[in-house]
Amino acid sequence: MKIEHLENHNVVVDNLRFVYPPPKRVEAIKRMNLKFEQGEFVGIIGHNGSGKSTLSKLISGFLEPTEGSITIGGKEVSKIHPRVRPAVVGYVFQNPDHQVFKESVWTDVEFGLQNLKYSPEDIERITYRTLEKLDLLHVRDLHPFRLGKGDRQRLAVAGILVMSPKVLIVDEPTTGQDPERAREIMRMLTELNGEQKITIITVTHAMDLVIEFCRRVIVMGGGDVLLDGSATEVFSQPEILARTYVQPPQIFRLGLALGFNPLPLKVDDVVQKIIAQLEEAV
Repeated sequence: MKIEHLENHNVVVDNLRFVYPPPKRVEAIKRMNLKFEQGEFVGIIGHNGSGKSTLSKLISGFLEPTEGSITIGGKEVSKIHPRVRPAVVGYVFQNPDHQVFKESVWTDVEFGLQNLKYSPEDIERITYRTLEKLDLLHVRDLHPFRLGKGDRQRLAVAGILVMSPKVLIVDEPTTGQDPERAREIMRMLTELNGEQKITIITVTHAMDLVIEFCRRVIVMGGGDVLLDGSATEVFSQPEILARTYVQPPQIFRLGLALGFNPLPLKVDDVVQKIIAQLEEAV
């Protein structure tokens, strides 16, 4: 099936509103306007129920707007054929069990390429490369539900990544991962962002990873955007963050308490500033 050709892959959210239908009618997104430039790495944060996952599902076409529109490269997402849409905008669910469904790890990952009518040779090559990249090649013949939660999460990422989407939305990419594995996933997303210019939008509660990897941070609350800027700009406004129950990472709060300017984003930043201050005091 022909994959959509778009002049660019900018995502434009225009006057977006979404209301979940009865019996529990909820206005989840309220007149939102956003733009994601091609090649951005964005973190979306906020408390449960703030609208993060709803926005993600709207951008990826799993939900249709009640009002307004979402376009990628000028084309409405809802008008991109569902079979090829994952090759334009891929979405990795927060719960990987909603996404893995084939009888083995290998067949689960190759399914998307088969759906897009890739040649058998390309399917073999791309599936192998993707499983290798995500450290899943050694379990290629296992049933997905024999894997641990962290491995299933990486399998869900692999199943979307294999189709080389231009926009990749990952809902809680570090679920079930230990800290080092979580950083591996974020580093992998950073590589994709840098090498292939894939726009990465990640929804997460891991503030330390947001501040380390995301160049732009959007804070949501009550179905609206409360803050939108760099990690430093966003985490420097604790009063607004408190409205959505988000706390800046500890290292950032330490920098605020010590009056550092610019504020530190990593432990190494704090160490270097303290050493510099001690050297000045001698």
